[in-house]
Amino acid sequence: MATEIHKTEKEGTILAFLTSQIEVEWACEKFQAASAVALPLHGKLSSDEQFRVFQNYPGKRKVIFSTNLAETSLTIPGVRYVIDSGVVKDSRFDPSSGMSVLKVCWISQSSADQRAGRAGRTEPGVCYRMYLEADYQSMDLNTEPEIRKVHLGVAVLRILALGVKDMQDFDFVDAPSPSSIDMAIRNLIQLGAIELNNNAHDLTSEGWCLVRMGIEPRLGKLILGCFKHGLGREGIILAAVMANASSIFCRVGSEFDKQRSDCLKVQFCHCDGDLFTLLSVYKEWEALPRERKNKWCWENSINAKSIRRCQDTILELETCLEREHDIVTPSYWLWDPCMPSNHDKNLKRVILSSLVENVAMYSGCNQLGYEVAQTGQHVQLHPSCSLLVFAEKPSWVVFGELLSISNQYLVCVCAFDFQSLFNLCPAPLFDVSKMEERKLLMKTLSGLGCILLKRFCGKANCDLLALVSRIRKACMDERIFIEVNVDKNEIHLYATSNEMDIALGLVNGVLEYERKLLRTECMDKFLYHGSGFSPPVALFGSGAEIKHLELEKRSLSVDVCHPNINEIDDRELLMFFEKNTSGCICAVHKFTGNMRDGDRDKWGRIIFMSPDVVRRAAELDGQEFCGSSLKIVPSQLGWDKTFSFPAVKARISWPRRLSRGFAIVKCDIKDVNYILRDFYNLAVGGRYVRCEIGKKSIDSVVINGLDKELSEAEIVDVLRTATSRRILDFFLVRGDAAGNPPCSALEEALLKEIYPFLPKRNPHIIPCRVQVFAPEPKDSFMRALITFDGRLHLEAAKALEQIEGKVLPGCLSWQKIKCQQLFHSSIIFPTPVYHVIKEQLDEVLASFRNLKGLECNLGRTVNGSHRVKITANATRTVAEVRRPLEELLRGKTIEHDSLTPVVFQLMLSRDGFSLKNSLQQETGTYILFDRHNLNLRVFGSPNKVALAQEKVIQSLLSLHEEKQLEIHLRGMDLPPDLMKQMIKNFGPDLRGLKERVPGVDLTLNTRRHIVILHGSKELKPRVEEIIFEIARSSHHLVERFENGPSCPICLCEVEDGYRLEGCGHLFCRLCLVEQFESAINNQGTFPVCCTHRDCGDPILLTDLRSLLFGDKLEDLFRASLGAFVATSGGAYRFCPSPDCPSIYRVADPESAGEPFVCGSCYSETCTRCHLEYHPYLSCERYQEFKEDPDSSLKEWCRGKEQVKCCSACGYVIEKVDGCNHVECKCGKHVCWVCLEFFSTSNDCYNHLRTIHLAII
Repeated sequence: MATEIHKTEKEGTILAFLTSQIEVEWACEKFQAASAVALPLHGKLSSDEQFRVFQNYPGKRKVIFSTNLAETSLTIPGVRYVIDSGVVKDSRFDPSSGMSVLKVCWISQSSADQRAGRAGRTEPGVCYRMYLEADYQSMDLNTEPEIRKVHLGVAVLRILALGVKDMQDFDFVDAPSPSSIDMAIRNLIQLGAIELNNNAHDLTSEGWCLVRMGIEPRLGKLILGCFKHGLGREGIILAAVMANASSIFCRVGSEFDKQRSDCLKVQFCHCDGDLFTLLSVYKEWEALPRERKNKWCWENSINAKSIRRCQDTILELETCLEREHDIVTPSYWLWDPCMPSNHDKNLKRVILSSLVENVAMYSGCNQLGYEVAQTGQHVQLHPSCSLLVFAEKPSWVVFGELLSISNQYLVCVCAFDFQSLFNLCPAPLFDVSKMEERKLLMKTLSGLGCILLKRFCGKANCDLLALVSRIRKACMDERIFIEVNVDKNEIHLYATSNEMDIALGLVNGVLEYERKLLRTECMDKFLYHGSGFSPPVALFGSGAEIKHLELEKRSLSVDVCHPNINEIDDRELLMFFEKNTSGCICAVHKFTGNMRDGDRDKWGRIIFMSPDVVRRAAELDGQEFCGSSLKIVPSQLGWDKTFSFPAVKARISWPRRLSRGFAIVKCDIKDVNYILRDFYNLAVGGRYVRCEIGKKSIDSVVINGLDKELSEAEIVDVLRTATSRRILDFFLVRGDAAGNPPCSALEEALLKEIYPFLPKRNPHIIPCRVQVFAPEPKDSFMRALITFDGRLHLEAAKALEQIEGKVLPGCLSWQKIKCQQLFHSSIIFPTPVYHVIKEQLDEVLASFRNLKGLECNLGRTVNGSHRVKITANATRTVAEVRRPLEELLRGKTIEHDSLTPVVFQLMLSRDGFSLKNSLQQETGTYILFDRHNLNLRVFGSPNKVALAQEKVIQSLLSLHEEKQLEIHLRGMDLPPDLMKQMIKNFGPDLRGLKERVPGVDLTLNTRRHIVILHGSKELKPRVEEIIFEIARSSHHLVERFENGPSCPICLCEVEDGYRLEGCGHLFCRLCLVEQFESAINNQGTFPVCCTHRDCGDPILLTDLRSLLFGDKLEDLFRASLGAFVATSGGAYRFCPSPDCPSIYRVADPESAGEPFVCGSCYSETCTRCHLEYHPYLSCERYQEFKEDPDSSLKEWCRGKEQVKCCSACGYVIEKVDGCNHVECKCGKHVCWVCLEFFSTSNDCYNHLRTIHLAII
């Protein structure tokens, strides 16, 4: 609004009312205008800084962002425009909780009018109210009197001093609420200022002292208590700094200035809390010469004005004490912030007794923070609290007030000793022992794998939240909490000591069950990709072993349905199946997404280890679970969950019903006679047909005498050629449906027809899928969908051309295949991808508009994604159109030698998410992180993608370097005050450390307790060693920074570590991959196990998936399959066709060989002798035939005199009758008596007459 007013309105100062110093500084930082100067105005500014709002800036407009300080306290000349936010940060006492709460609330109408009056004091002005008129009407008319907003302690003391015995009967001008009065009395009793005598309240001696002091009772109690311990000066200063606690430290300016202020504050921070920190600030300031004080405040980000205000308050209190109580305040200090002593304990006891109504106990859990004793609510420490500088949180604290902004915070917090609560007089109003029992303890479960933790948490933490809810219900405690630390592979369970065993038992139960599922988890791998029914499947599990090989197409899974799937606890359902089937669950696939109405009760699919377990699971059908009956149906594992190729789809059909020999042509009623004339003496398919006007409809022509094997297309082509009249519709009347083979058999037959035309690039994968749809009762045609690899569009077109008009085995001669001349494909663009490539996509689609036979439609899917539907009359067209669209969908994969898996893992961190979001906004691209394959893809225009790629690489590597160069100052048994010791030894900017390590640049992050090293990584060990020296000098036993663990394979320090899910042992990722590659190359090394000493646990399937990508995992499966067959003792064999991946079970030697029909290569093999299938012959006879193809002929010849062999060529000759001259097929003339052969018949006859004396 201020920017808009500056651009559009005439000259004049702009005054904007905001709620806090933070908002004021943020607005000044964000307001950018060359012709204006933005000025802050709030109570924490020095007088010189505040005076800037009164100065003139020639040629520039003043834009003042102020708290309500500018409402009544001062008048700024020249203000013409006022921006009123309508809210104020107000501190008021809440009688219901007994605490002072600082929160943002609406101003009153009178304040709104007062703010509006700031405009136009010296000239006409305008007020812009940033709220509705209805909001204005709902505001209080006037600001609430101060007595109703503040603690009534002082007022009650003074009224009781006047002799009033019943406060509720006192006649106030603006009477506070009775509850406020009761709360004030209760607090004063707790402070020991008043006591109850005969139902009347009387002042105690300490109460009379507080009356004469005239200050807030708790501050007076603080001062008097300190004097009793000889700490009078400290007590007065504590009271003064407590009254000004919120304004002593300055944290203003840019982010760099604020970080600098945070570092400067650390040197003053005291382990006992904020009041001790402020006391040490004042002690150091007071010791300085007068001329050095202001400079010292500036150098240490201290508000000099607030410190001087504290000094004035101290002088007033000293004068009051001397005048009213004859108490002279010492000028010396007994307390020393650097030397722990009994004075610290005494001060903490006094502070506790003064703020006893504001006690809080650490809940034991960071997420809950501190539990306020008086209200039971859980509140966090304010980020500026001194206690956060130290790594340990005190168990018990007292606080000054409750700050309520977006969240609630404890401010002005001090720690105290638990035993001090038992020494309070009067005793506290809450039960100390019961509060201590309510404290949460933390139980750490470590050594857990990342996948186990993810499964423990569930999607979007649903399972974790459900478990927490179950534990809370079991223990009846809503505070129980579970924290999962994925970085450290730990679970932190928070519960009370009485409830820990129950909670821990439930957590361990879930973990153990998830471990069991991981151990038994298997991947269903098909031996090859054949038709759509179900090729042979292997269960590939832990140790990279084949757990089960199913060759008989028995079911290994069940589909589970339930009327209330949203009410089911998934774990309980799986445990129900395990208990009642006594079998192992290999995998679970839950049905998700938008399902059809009939499928809304489908919960999911469960895969078991064997068909026997599936049979037992199916017997549970109808059993009650979770209040309703289960529906359990055995199912076949569906293959090809997703295609690895761009798909082109073709539809085919063939008749299901035989034609009845007549058809009906619909036409215009005026054209009936013309069509009858045109169809006269017409031959269709070699037969002359008879035509007549339809009896039921006079706008139709009935054609009789058609060949029953003709198709609709063949008939229509002839009819349209015979007439020029328009045929509106055509019906071929068909009869009863013919019995056809099952859909699975038809799919096999279709694939067998297509297979010869597809390339044999990979024997494990056929880049084609056939799906035959089950017909409805009234359907006249069978329909099928063939999905081809779009890259094989030429082969697909040839295959479709070859099957056109063919009849499948098992079908009748008239059931000829008809291929639809339209091919379909689609590409789906996720919503975030579509938004960044929309312009490019529109350009690509526009370039297709002139292509004939092509139609492209852009639409939305149910889940909001964008889908391009492609329809064309040729497979080549579909493939060519898909190519540019796929490039847009593929995006640009970011590749760089330095982007290792460890670097990519940073994308899963909070910094990684922030980095991705900021780069997407900055570059106008979409960045996708593939967690499984560990790569990044960028989508958008080429220029933006190039820019994003450069920035992603640079930012990721920088983030990685930062992580590598972070040195933590808490944890690992480091002393809790290490950060303060660092600043004490090396200064707030760590200059001393930089001097000791030349060339290093360091930054201290006080919120995270880390030192960030900028520069060479080689300098980090030296910096760590110096920090270790500081830690060791703090009288803490600290181990040295040690090198990381060693890898059990390479025996070197782990690089790019990976922790196995099953046993939790740590390895180099590359070493594990090499172990798997060794198993691939040497098929006798299964199962693949952990090589850690004394372990030997099989490596789980989830580890295989995480470590091996794509082809490597497939190679490992094939190697394991080979090892399985090799170690089966001859029970299994591979199909004998070269490179065929199919397997068959070997027949028993005593039984007859059964045929094995390979679903991959369609060869037929005898399962007993492993040769080609040989019906009607035994394996032994066929083996003989294979060794000697003429053995059967020789057997037939044996003992037959009329059968002899040609002595010239060996050909078998059977002589039935005739003379002894035989002419062989080789052309020789053979003497049947002696088998001598001749070149001519005459020579043979001469031989017979001469040698054998006869020709017969």
